[in-house]
Amino acid sequence: MKKTLLYEISIIRPLVIFLLVIYHALCIFSGGWTQPDGVGPNRLYWWLANLISGFRIEAIAFVGGYVFSYQCVELGRRTGFVPFVWKKFKRLIVPGLLFGTLYFMLFRFHPDRFSWNVAVWRVLNGVGHLWFLPMLFWCFAVTWIADRLLLSLSVRRPAWVRPAAWAALAVLAAASVVPVTGLRLGLSRVPHFLFYFVLGYWVRCLRPRPAGRRRVLLLWVAYLVFLVLRLKEPEIPLFYHGQPCPSFLPSWGTLVRHILHLCGSVCGILALYFTVLEWLSRHRPAGAQPAPWLRECSRLCYGVYIWQDFLLKHIYYYTPFPKWLCASTAGAWLLPWAAAAAALAVSAVGAWLLLKTRFGRFLIG
Repeated sequence: MKKTLLYEISIIRPLVIFLLVIYHALCIFSGGWTQPDGVGPNRLYWWLANLISGFRIEAIAFVGGYVFSYQCVELGRRTGFVPFVWKKFKRLIVPGLLFGTLYFMLFRFHPDRFSWNVAVWRVLNGVGHLWFLPMLFWCFAVTWIADRLLLSLSVRRPAWVRPAAWAALAVLAAASVVPVTGLRLGLSRVPHFLFYFVLGYWVRCLRPRPAGRRRVLLLWVAYLVFLVLRLKEPEIPLFYHGQPCPSFLPSWGTLVRHILHLCGSVCGILALYFTVLEWLSRHRPAGAQPAPWLRECSRLCYGVYIWQDFLLKHIYYYTPFPKWLCASTAGAWLLPWAAAAAALAVSAVGAWLLLKTRFGRFLIG
């Protein structure tokens, strides 16, 4: 049976994965990754990395909830809890374990200090960029329960559905700004990302119309404002002319930054979402379906997400390419774009080839 694909998601999903690859390529300038030998700081790339990181990973959770809502509420594809959890286990946990083991052996394995206990828990928690998979598994499981509760409420007390949904979102938003550590199996990150997953679920339930260009522009401006306010850099020359930034309630600084991140992420996600809706309202013919190449891009996204981190880390830390390219000023500016292009191209081809096999379709199909 041919999979149903929302037109807006066929655009948003590849776009967010593209931004993810660009962000990872810029991580060596933002402090997210260690700088390779020969690579120096770059203030512009620091800003660009932070600009992308403000909402891109939360947007992936949003997309998951949005599609889940479409499948449950509009298509009526509701299954029992055990079959649903088993399906998501095969979809998310099994690939996480297999690729996580490969990732650990390539980048984290040190024979002189190897520990089975550490290795097993790192893989189970989602080593490297694969932490997102077990976290997303729990978001699906919790939202399955929430979907059934809303369905029951819509039958018994229809007038209570919207107030209950908004109240649940408010509680989840509050929970998302409270750091949680020490939980295993990907559970530590669930409180933060569950809000964005449920937000996507609820937005699809509401099915909002295009917001108009002015409102979309205001959302992008609001995102930039919240982003600048939450940055941890002690100086923001663009706005304070080299003077120290004003501090927000010093004893509550971390909480304030998390609240600013929440506000900025919501604005960024909604700005992207309504930008796509606005474009579709103006350029998509009535009843048009995503073009085959767009569907193919969306189909490859999972595989690209899996492979791109492997490739970028190999390029940056296991080849002389960064040092060689940064020998010149022009090469230093070109480095992240060349690395991103190579990682994107190779990971897309790798995902396409993997999907040609039955085992590959089982993993990332």
